[in-house]
Amino acid sequence: MQDKTIDNALLALRKQNIRGGGAGLDHVETLLQMRGVDMPRVFPAKRKDVARKGQMTALVLAALRGGPKTALEVTAYVAPRRPELSPEAAKKRTAQALSKLKMRGVVENDFGPDGCLWKLVCP
Repeated sequence: MQDKTIDNALLALRKQNIRGGGAGLDHVETLLQMRGVDMPRVFPAKRKDVARKGQMTALVLAALRGGPKTALEVTAYVAPRRPELSPEAAKKRTAQALSKLKMRGVVENDFGPDGCLWKLVCP
């Protein structure tokens, strides 16, 4: 087995131990030190509430296809479709998506008697 393969296996085992709280981290790090391998920083595992690319945009657009809605109504549409988000996080993510869509010219907000309504811009 090549030294590089062994080093990579030990680094992968170290990352697994750090992220999963497994036993034997001290032993793995000792072996890496003995082999003269630099140990890079290990970042925590990806959060579970991270959306797929474009998921929030698609949900917001789907909500607005039914007609103009307030930001809270759009959030009420999004929240059950993203159950991993807390209500506060769903509200924040919806507002961020609406803001980005407004900057791209896809949606606009009108201030009417019912408050601020978001709607799709006709192409």
